[in-house]
Parts: sequence; C-alpha cells; structure tokens
Amino acid sequence: MVKPQHIRKPEFNERYYICRGTGRYYSNFNITVKYDRVISKSHLSTALRSLILKNSWLTHNFFKVEGTDSRKENFHNWRVQVIDKITFEDVVTYKKIERFDESVLQYLNGLTLDMNVQKPLWRIIAFEESNGDQLLTVYVDHSQYDGLSAVQFQKDLSKELEVVVDDDHIEETLFEYTSDFDHLPLNPIPAAEVVTDLYVPSYGSVLNHYLESYFPLYSKLSSWIYSTRDDNVPLFCNPTPVKRDLTSKYKIMKFDGQKIGEITKFCRSKGVTLTGYFDVFFIKALQETIFKAIDPKNRFKTNSYVAINGRRYYGDDIKEFNYGTMVCGDPIILPPIDDPLRAMRAFHSQLQVDIKSKKGFKTIGMLQYTDLWNFFNNKIGKIGGRPTITISNLGKIADSNDSYHFKDMYFGANAGVMYNFVLNMTTVSSNELTAVIAYLPEFESYSIDGENAIHRFLNLFRFYIENGTK
Repeated sequence: MVKPQHIRKPEFNERYYICRGTGRYYSNFNITVKYDRVISKSHLSTALRSLILKNSWLTHNFFKVEGTDSRKENFHNWRVQVIDKITFEDVVTYKKIERFDESVLQYLNGLTLDMNVQKPLWRIIAFEESNGDQLLTVYVDHSQYDGLSAVQFQKDLSKELEVVVDDDHIEETLFEYTSDFDHLPLNPIPAAEVVTDLYVPSYGSVLNHYLESYFPLYSKLSSWIYSTRDDNVPLFCNPTPVKRDLTSKYKIMKFDGQKIGEITKFCRSKGVTLTGYFDVFFIKALQETIFKAIDPKNRFKTNSYVAINGRRYYGDDIKEFNYGTMVCGDPIILPPIDDPLRAMRAFHSQLQVDIKSKKGFKTIGMLQYTDLWNFFNNKIGKIGGRPTITISNLGKIADSNDSYHFKDMYFGANAGVMYNFVLNMTTVSSNELTAVIAYLPEFESYSIDGENAIHRFLNLFRFYIENGTK
C-alpha cells in the first residue's frame, strides 16, 4: 500500500487535464522516433527500469477519492500518487505495420491513458515496419507531460540504452513500490504550475473574473466595450458545431535539411522565425482554399494558438522539471494575409511581447477559478470558439549520445474539440524537419473549383513553404 508521503493533491492545471482526459475531450499526444538501430526487448526493458528508478515522475497516476462527485468538487477530489507496480507488459506493446504513415497516427489518436488505474500515464509502442526498421512511440497524457517532456523521455531513454550491457535478459518488472521504495523521493514531485510564479495571474485579471461572475451588468458592459474595439473583418469560424469526437485526419510532410537551412537563413535575414514562417504560409494556404470553399464572399482574421515553452524563463534552474507540463498557448490574431513577410513580422512582434509579459501563462493561471466541467461541456454543440490553428515547434532535437541517433521524429496530436487545425514540427540533427498536420474530418467535405479543398490546401502549403524565400 502506498504511504501518505507519496500522495498529494492535484494542482489547478492538473485538474484541468483530469477533466479533459476523463471527459474524453482529448486522447493523447505522442512522440515517435526512428533510431538508427533496432532495439531489442532486453535492452528496452533494462533501459526502462533504469529510467523509472531515476525518475519517479514516471510512476504517477491520478486516483479519484471513492464516493465523491468530480463535477461538484471541481476535480479537487482526485489525488496524485505513486502506483504499486509497473511491468514491461503493462507499458510496452509491439505492433507490425507496413510503414509509419498517416494511418498509424490515426491509430495512435484512438488510444487513451486511463486514470484511476494502477498503470502510469505513458505507454510505448514498438512499431516494426515490413522493411525491418523499427520506430518507438511514447504516447502520454497531457496532465503530466508536454511536447518537450515527451521528447525528454525519448532522449533520456536513449541515454539509458547506451549503457545497457549486452545480454538477453528481459526485465519483466520495471518498478515495484515496496522493493524499489528507496529509489523514491521523500515526497511526490510537485506539479510544474506551482514551482515558479509563471502561472500567477495579475490582481486585475482575478478582480475582473469576480466582477464578471457576480455582476451580470459588468459582464455585458465588458463584452460591449470589447466588441466596439473590433473591426469589420470576421474571425474564421468553423460552421460545424463542436462534437465530442476526437477523430482527426493527418498529413505528414518532410522538408530536407538543405531546404530548412535556406528557410532558416531567410528568416534570420528578415528578423522572423521558422515558426512564424510556417504559420503564415499555413494560414495563407487556408485562405486560398478552405476559407474560400466555406465562404467565398468573406475574408477572415485568424487565431494562431502558439505553444510557448515555460522552461525558457528559468534555464538551468529548472532541470529537475524537465518532465511535467510547463507550456502555454498564446493566441496571435492576424488580419487577412496579403503580404506574407509583413504578416510574419506582425506574428513575431506580437509573440515577443506576449513572451516577455508571460501573458499566455497568466491566462492559464485563471483556470484555478474556472468551473472545469462547464468549461469543456459548454463547447459541445456550439459553433465557433476554436482557434484556427494551434502550432507547436519543438525545435531542433539533438541526439543525447553517440550510440543512438534520431533519424526521424514525429509529433502527433489531435484537433478534437479544441482546434480546427494542428501543425506540429520537429527537426532532427540532420536538419530535416517533419511537420505533422492534423485537421477535423469535416474539412474533407469541401471542394473548390471541382477539386477537394483539403488536397489543394496541403499542396499549396508545401508550395508556399518551398518557394517562400524567393
């Protein structure tokens, strides 16, 4: 039985993800790596046991207090605790595939990580391609991991693989609470949202929240003032009501190292970033295809929800929090794009201001005052409310040792109830960039000039990326 010292209450961001996960508003996100060598079961099991013993974060799950109502208690009725046991069979699956492609990303999107069970909030699938190559996927729950901490999992795993002594022994038990007790910290690792002041909202935001909650007239006045500041250009809105359906369609795009080198050089010369370059051309391609197919009479503003890594503010001081969730989304509103370079500079300027002010993190900090069940449930059946695109660029991922190299890396996530389009980007040491695009299935029903609008969009996006420096 787990001792009280290895149990704690969840913090506000964890409660948000408990609600999101248990309510099936979200499935998982995943990082898949193709190494330059095949990893045996014995090596993988030995490396995993060593990794878990060095990092108790990998032994956590959330457990609901028996007899309680999560909606009434706003998910305060859950606990984070170390689980009893992890076996190799619990967390590793082997699966044969023809090749790793979009259909595999769809398969991964259908997987969930249950809470309130004696298993951790991560799993590994070893995909074996028909040509003999192998890919390792780690899929995780967002309550305990973000994109960079899932990459950190792969990097730390490769470090452990490097030091495995060659043998055929498979570690069936990767962790057992009683026998491995001495490897655990005295207390559970605290949640990332409370170890710094990153998520602490301003007094003005808190005051405004309470005024809007308890004084309806103030809320109406605030909404009216905001609307009078707006222009006449509508924000893009998906005309299909939000459904509790996590199905997403996917497209994988690869850009070789030479092309990414050219684009990076161009971006530096213009004072913009690779993220802004990809975001603007993604939106411009949408404007010329999907937007026109939905409403040819209007032009639209867009909302790009840009992932920002919170660890950037703390450097070496935050090493012990390589895991956990320390990310926010920052909404960048752009007018219709006529001049891509001008839009990239506007994107960059807005983002730098918000990074400096930590605006996105302060917004997430307001979740502690939110009725979480209503936050998600009120989205269902409504039209609008989703950002046009969420974009996450994990940057260039260096190999963690000289023995195991990342040949390919894929970052998969779904659009679900939260977004219309997802653009996730990773770059390996060869400078090859892989973009994984996810989108809602309803966009496949639109046509433009007799051609499927999604197909035209994807082709146009690639064309813009490859020719945008000219």
